[in-house]
Amino acid sequence: MSLPHPIQRDSKRVRLGEKGERTALALSLLAGGGDLVTGLCLLFAPAWTLARMGVASVPEVVWVRFIGVFVAAVGASYFYGLFCWMAGRRAGCLRTVWELTALLRTAVCVFVAAEIAGGRMEGAWISVSLTDGFWASAQLLLLWRSFPRDA
Repeated sequence: MSLPHPIQRDSKRVRLGEKGERTALALSLLAGGGDLVTGLCLLFAPAWTLARMGVASVPEVVWVRFIGVFVAAVGASYFYGLFCWMAGRRAGCLRTVWELTALLRTAVCVFVAAEIAGGRMEGAWISVSLTDGFWASAQLLLLWRSFPRDA
């Protein structure tokens, strides 16, 4: 008499061949990676980073560095959500990260656009508004379609 064999596959881990996993991976790596790198650049090389963005140098560099810490932390949050989802099939964690970052990105998008329209920020900042608006829209669309899902 033989005992039944336990399931040999790891059913908790996300497999990148499964439907939609590549989308979640790409969005999280691109949006999170972009913010993480931008934030670190604003923190450690603020003048250089602002010049790459086409923004005139600001008199209070400490505030740019402070924003860099925030932007890097937002970027890192994507990697946390992605790790939880890929390692343990905790899609709720990734969804929460996407919900919160979509909220933050929407707020930044609207704020920066309003400041540019009011003449209080240089037009070069529009890249921030457009980028955040794009990622917020992509995340909200996927969340609205109930993505990602637990296995």
